[in-house]
Amino acid sequence: MRIMVIGPSGSGKTTLLKTLGLTNNESSVRKTSFIQFFGKAIDTPGEFFDLPRFYHALITYSSRSAMILLLVDPTNLKQFPSRFVKALRSTVIGVINKIDLSSEEQINRAKRILQETGVKEVVCVSALTGEGITELRHKIASLAGGV
Repeated sequence: MRIMVIGPSGSGKTTLLKTLGLTNNESSVRKTSFIQFFGKAIDTPGEFFDLPRFYHALITYSSRSAMILLLVDPTNLKQFPSRFVKALRSTVIGVINKIDLSSEEQINRAKRILQETGVKEVVCVSALTGEGITELRHKIASLAGGV
């Protein structure tokens, strides 16, 4: 099973994939400048989500994954396209990252934003500290047979 991560620049997509053990990259996390394929993951640049003219690439590559993690950083909320999830061709889990740096109010706003995109399942994590990662693994396993 391959998992694709989508989200705005700086939301922690690459760090999350590394924390989940889905990349073979042992080096430090750097800016993702192009779509990267790993055995079990697809990492996408934040600009592909930030700039609507790149949505077609995300939608097209979504067919190459069994599941999509749609990330949001509650400390730097950006506008998400309404009902965006309907255009994607895989199961989508909303992931609120950086909860170690966020207030409860910021997390609740992030949940509302994800729900407006059409996300039904939301998990809160900190890819940096590992908080919530076990719950995310269980959610992935329950929806798609495991990581």
